Amino acid sequence: MSLGPVVVVVLAVVLLAVAVLLVRSRQVTPWPAIVAAAVASGVCFTVGGNSTKEASEPSVATVVAAVAGILCVAAAILALIPRIARPPFTRLPTMLASGAVVIAAVGLVVNELVS
Repeated sequence: MSLGPVVVVVLAVVLLAVAVLLVRSRQVTPWPAIVAAAVASGVCFTVGGNSTKEASEPSVATVVAAVAGILCVAAAILALIPRIARPPFTRLPTMLASGAVVIAAVGLVVNELVS
């Protein structure tokens, strides 16, 4: 057994832990979650680029990375919309970015199971 799949699964578990911490935090700004989603997308693209056996089809990790990246951009756009400076603040960008992190982590595990 190679060390590569173990590292990928550990990264997936770390990403899930980060997503849980981001959802549980009461921080007002959604930018830490957006940055975590961008990092998760980058990790998926890196794993997907290394795991493809044929160049004719993308790996599961590459497709999931694209979905996580789109959700990350959508969360960033929602975070940039001007809002009223009074509470309650919307948590939609944080939830969207945390969802992208969870999708990326699940995609990493599925990619390892498929390959």
